Amino acid sequence: MPIVHVTVTKKLTPEVKADLMEFIPTQICTSTSTLPKNIYVYIHEMERENVRKLAPTVLIDWTMMPDRVDAAKKVIMKGIHDKLAELEPELQDEIVIIFNDIPLANAMLGGETRSDNPDK
Repeated sequence: MPIVHVTVTKKLTPEVKADLMEFIPTQICTSTSTLPKNIYVYIHEMERENVRKLAPTVLIDWTMMPDRVDAAKKVIMKGIHDKLAELEPELQDEIVIIFNDIPLANAMLGGETRSDNPDK
């Protein structure tokens, strides 16, 4: 159950947001066996006056499933980086993407821990 937080320092159009909402899950599903219905994407638009660095950031929290390996993360990060670089080409060298790997016992979906029901 990846939870993806995308933070930007500019107002995005509804079309760009919709594109990101589809693009990010596609990147994850292409590289892992993650079910699309279990991917959450949140877009946070920050006022520039409230941030120190203007480049987009992406935080991906997900449980440690067997196919969520470094090679898969690298492909996902590259795809998301390149997509965000299209939006902020002048900041592409500062885009930050971070994965947080969470043990299955430390996450719950629908009232069951992921370790109790990893296929949910």
